[in-house]
Amino acid sequence: MALIRCLTHQYAEIQKTPPPLCYAEPKDPSKDMIHWVGWIEGAEETPYTGGKFHLTMDFPSDFPFKPPHVKFLTPIYHPNISTEGVICLDILHSQWSAALSVRTLLISLSSLLNDPNPDHGLNKDALQLYRTDKEKYKEIAKQWTITHAMDNK
Repeated sequence: MALIRCLTHQYAEIQKTPPPLCYAEPKDPSKDMIHWVGWIEGAEETPYTGGKFHLTMDFPSDFPFKPPHVKFLTPIYHPNISTEGVICLDILHSQWSAALSVRTLLISLSSLLNDPNPDHGLNKDALQLYRTDKEKYKEIAKQWTITHAMDNK
């Protein structure tokens, strides 16, 4: 029950003060507070501009003491995100703190999207290009954004 109270509070915080360029909410707030859906928008002047990258957040029973499991559903070409949507971000693993909120996590994911970490990566091709040919990396990332993350209807 403490978990549900905690997640209800987190959801209220996001609704009250939505973070810029990102959002998350329970899939079904009336029945299930454990499984959330959300998105991160690409910031201006990045290869992700205009894209909306959907993700899932699944909260463990010992949240906030353990991080949620977060995964991108929208394909994204990024050094720190695998082609399966797995995210390489320290606060989702060893650097998690119970003081972090879902809102803070969303802002961190948005920051990672727009400012990759060249020291670690899950997408080796994107990481190599990011390190050696940023223009080519940006070109491919922009094409993936257009193909997968824009509503072209």
